[in-house]
Amino acid sequence: MMKKLIASTLTGLMLTGAAQAHNVFEVNEAKAGSMMIAKLGIMHGCDGSPTTKIVVDMPDGLNRVRPADISGWDVEITMKTLEEPFMLRGFEMWEVVDTVTWSGGSVPDFGYKQFDLWMEIPDLPGTRLDFPVHQYCEEGELHWDDTAPQGADDPFSVPEPAPFIYVTAAE
Repeated sequence: MMKKLIASTLTGLMLTGAAQAHNVFEVNEAKAGSMMIAKLGIMHGCDGSPTTKIVVDMPDGLNRVRPADISGWDVEITMKTLEEPFMLRGFEMWEVVDTVTWSGGSVPDFGYKQFDLWMEIPDLPGTRLDFPVHQYCEEGELHWDDTAPQGADDPFSVPEPAPFIYVTAAE
């Protein structure tokens, strides 16, 4: 009985660690209305194959995003049109960043690379912003795009969890 309990506990710990060892933000909490640099860590390639492209989908409600210019990588953004504009320094803004793509570089399967996003956190305390990540390799691809329902106790309970940021109340 004790062996089964220990084995079960170790399996649970290993699975939790595996979920958190994939593509995650270094800090996954930010205050509503704040500005932050979200540091996305790509922890491995695709079953031995180097990573050559990363695509990050932006969540709804995130109006201001700027990707880092990373040496050796090309960066591009795609925009989406909003149904209602938001105001920025007295101007109506009708478009926001939809996706950020880094390509043209290479991260070995055993390597680590950080992809930074400067962003203004929306005034939505108590919510979780999910950032689905699509990782393309020389051979194969991985999609970290599963999201747990808002308010779920464990956002890592889904098979391939998307990186996320919890929005907390501003002080």
